[in-house]
Amino acid sequence: MPDTSEDADPSTVSLRICSEGHANALALNKDHNQIAVAGRSLLKVYEIESDGFTEVCNMRGKNQNLSYSSNDVAWSTLDSNILATAATNGVVSVWDLSKFGRQKQLLVYHEHERTAHTVTFHSTEPNILISGSQDGTIKCFDIRSDTSVNTYFSNSESVRDLKFSPHSPSVFSAVSENGTVQLWDMRKWDKCMVQFTAHSGPIYTCDWHPTRNWLATGSRDKQIKVWNMDGRASLEYTIHTIAVVGRVKWRPERTYHIASCALVVDYSVHVWDIRRPFIPFASFNEHTNVTTDIAWQGSDSHCLLSTSKDSRLYKHAFKDATRPALKANAQGASLGRHGDISFANKIKEYTAKTSGVSNTKSTNFIRRKSNVPGNMQFHLDHSKMYMFMLKNTNMASGTEFPAHDTTTELRVHEVFIGCARELQLSGKKLAELCEHNADVSRKYGKHNATTLWNFIKLFYGTTHFEPPFEHRSSFSNQKNPMSSRRATQVASDWSQPHEQGQELNGNSQETQHEAAEASEDGDELGGGGKQHPPPTSSVILSETQIISEITFDNFELLRNGFIYVGPADVTKAVAFPDTALHHDVQAARPQLDLKATEHEKSPPPHVPSILKVSHVPPIPMWEPHQFVADALMLQNDVGDVQTALTILIVMGEARQMLPIEDAVVEHWFHTYVDQLHRYELWNEACEVINRAWVRSVRQLNQHSTVMHTNCGECGRPLGGNVGWYCDKCKSMQSAKCCVCGLIVRGVYAWCQGCSHGGHIEHLQQYFAKHSKCPKCGHLCAFS
Repeated sequence: MPDTSEDADPSTVSLRICSEGHANALALNKDHNQIAVAGRSLLKVYEIESDGFTEVCNMRGKNQNLSYSSNDVAWSTLDSNILATAATNGVVSVWDLSKFGRQKQLLVYHEHERTAHTVTFHSTEPNILISGSQDGTIKCFDIRSDTSVNTYFSNSESVRDLKFSPHSPSVFSAVSENGTVQLWDMRKWDKCMVQFTAHSGPIYTCDWHPTRNWLATGSRDKQIKVWNMDGRASLEYTIHTIAVVGRVKWRPERTYHIASCALVVDYSVHVWDIRRPFIPFASFNEHTNVTTDIAWQGSDSHCLLSTSKDSRLYKHAFKDATRPALKANAQGASLGRHGDISFANKIKEYTAKTSGVSNTKSTNFIRRKSNVPGNMQFHLDHSKMYMFMLKNTNMASGTEFPAHDTTTELRVHEVFIGCARELQLSGKKLAELCEHNADVSRKYGKHNATTLWNFIKLFYGTTHFEPPFEHRSSFSNQKNPMSSRRATQVASDWSQPHEQGQELNGNSQETQHEAAEASEDGDELGGGGKQHPPPTSSVILSETQIISEITFDNFELLRNGFIYVGPADVTKAVAFPDTALHHDVQAARPQLDLKATEHEKSPPPHVPSILKVSHVPPIPMWEPHQFVADALMLQNDVGDVQTALTILIVMGEARQMLPIEDAVVEHWFHTYVDQLHRYELWNEACEVINRAWVRSVRQLNQHSTVMHTNCGECGRPLGGNVGWYCDKCKSMQSAKCCVCGLIVRGVYAWCQGCSHGGHIEHLQQYFAKHSKCPKCGHLCAFS
């Protein structure tokens, strides 16, 4: 029937009621004036009134029997006094509301070996009831009998939902955790009629369309799929949600509307127009926790009932729903991997209207008018796409990028792709890896990264920085010995000319006396006068050493002889004190009384200009760990997470000394892997994941590793160990290419919809001109 205004029933308003414990499921009676809610600690019936809910019956009370702990509840479609529940311990119970007290629990079936997930009544037979369980079986009960009358084996791990078809009373659908959909005929319990793989993850819910032979399924892969069950199952529509789908319900009197709620994360109830699969038509956002079940109040398409883990029961008025499409941005832009830009914007619907004069060529455009309200034209919105290509873009996927120079400016995406392909993460020593990666960064004009790689090579590529490492706290408390050790080390570094016999103004005895005092200090430390090198996690570098051993691409980064990276002035933390490096030379020289005889003497030739410092204060040792961590954080802040994460991977065990939080490193991993995926650098992304030491990142390669295959002839799952051989029809046809007819050896492309496949090269050539399967005509949508 045509859509009508949603304000036809202005009396419907949103109401709520708090219940004892949250409900896992709800069900309406045949008159749609009562609702049953069931949960682990809840089993009640409420009367639905215009202004709220009234409790009619509490069937559990204070009883703690596990058979009352329900996962699902179903109301008989023909008798308003008969209910059925599926319990967490596998018990299926039948309730008669016309009884009193404990007599309401009419029947108890202990048929399932594990948790019962779902239960439902037959649409025309008042005594027939079916249930699905975690044990992979489907039980059919006749409430006139004390035991089940039939058992259907689904050959899957768990049956999550069952629904009778409104178009064939003897047919019901079953969805399983292995991603398959089965259609069963109640009269044939030995095997199912139809079986196909519908999703790449577990399917938690299904629902039949009331007027068309469509079956909707919702899965953990965050998709709702609509299957046309006329003949061989074919996919009609796919809706992409933001969370795992927990429940789906078709909206009455609306052919293309379906409601859904999430199993986790998302608290809202969304109503989708299947012709617009990426944005909901309407949303109800009243719940403050995950919605567990939904139901439309009979044929009233303006009233939606829902229950949630927030222990509330809502009756939603459709006129109060929010419209996400009204808040969405009508424009969008995307940057391609080769620098091209796509832009889309919303356009209005116009229709051409001629002026009525036959010889005129002018045409006037007017707004198209419709009798249907504008808020119901959700699916008719149109947009226009514009694409802007960069000139001289001849970059192929395998093209080698030219070396960067001042005349060739590489674009950002070219630099990223080139570095991702050429940076080495392992296979050589740390110094060699740093040297190679510095050359790669210089090649693509990343001068800051080049300097950083050179520092990593100097600091961590030497033998002093190989594991085991010492943390600074292990020697920070030894104040006096360390001060003497540092003073000895510095005196040794600055007193090299003394070892060559040179004197300062002819006064060598004083210098030797001070050296002897330093030696005595060394004896007190237990070193026997031997000089102690700094700890392995610390380093003292002079300005001449840094300039001689590190190549800088940009000398503006140097301040007072030390590299500067970032807005914080780290030179104050790493530079030596002014009293040690910048001193008064005249004040340091001894002032001797000059006699007349010495005035007449000429100065000796080649007087050595040796600087002598009578007292050297303790020089704080500089550790590079905090400095390197700050530099990596800055690289990430300026958008170069590639360099920051690559350095961490290359450093190996030495990265444990860097004060960087694990959560930050995990975020870097996910960001860099996502960037590699966007540029289709699958091999590089896989290598980064394999080199990761964060568990959540290493598990990325373990997701969706199972592929369920079916026989192309009979549709039976290929669960044997003989490859493509089917145990049921004794056929090897699935191993053959549906294009050339030969057995496939190597890469095999396979359609999950029709179970036919073949050589990937042949399928690429075939689907370049066709869109349907060459063997059965299924719309495979190969891409």
